[in-house]
Amino acid sequence: MIRIDLETLTKMAKRIYRAVHPLLGSSNSGRIVGRGFGGDNTRLIDRVAEETVIKYIRDKNIPCIFIGEENGILKFDDKADNYLVVDAIDGTTNAIRGLKFSSASLAAASSDSLKDIELAVVISLSDGNLYVAEKGKGAWLNGKRIKTSNVSDISESIVSIDISSTPERLGWIIPIMKAAKRIRSLGSTSLEICHVASGVMDAHIDLRGKIRTLDFAAAMLILRESGGAFGLLDEDEHDEEIPLTRLKRFSIIAAATEELYSQIISRIDNVVPR
Repeated sequence: MIRIDLETLTKMAKRIYRAVHPLLGSSNSGRIVGRGFGGDNTRLIDRVAEETVIKYIRDKNIPCIFIGEENGILKFDDKADNYLVVDAIDGTTNAIRGLKFSSASLAAASSDSLKDIELAVVISLSDGNLYVAEKGKGAWLNGKRIKTSNVSDISESIVSIDISSTPERLGWIIPIMKAAKRIRSLGSTSLEICHVASGVMDAHIDLRGKIRTLDFAAAMLILRESGGAFGLLDEDEHDEEIPLTRLKRFSIIAAATEELYSQIISRIDNVVPR
């Protein structure tokens, strides 16, 4: 019996990479094969990726409570007391179209609570770049310690933003777009947050109210362990109170520094209804 550790998460991530890399950009990868836990269509590439993790859990007899986008909540072993949160394909549209910006993310927690995420792995599905973090010990990219940029002024920042499918909220983000030095929109939340963690970008913002816990759990830990700031917008709850097993959607802000985070919040507060 194997307990989840960082090595186990890394092996799972690499298996996903090997399984789906040949499917990237293929016409068959986007075929609808069912409907996922949250009600969204399941594409072939989504199913292949998540089933790869489930097969590994079964083959290695890993006791855990699995939380996935397609299969929902699965309990492996009645005595399991650790949680495995998996977004096997983050950026499905990019992956199907062959745009080289998609990822898989996996996080392990000691309880059904976002605050108890202890291990995290995010792998880029286009090139295999591997981001990992352990709570209280730091974050790494391909074995090299990473940290966020030191950008604290929004006028000097490169910010990625996702506003797709929510044109009614465009006005919420315009103050940020006007203030930031450069804007990007890349299409994979976890990978964009990891780019903030490694200093490639300075902030990632998603105000759509569509991001689920499993979409950001791993990247959140990687960002915080690299020195960044992460928060949920328009939430009365703190992350300490949010169960991993509850299907709820959020708006998120990830920033390289507390100062930059505060500047982003102040601009959003002026336009977002509370």
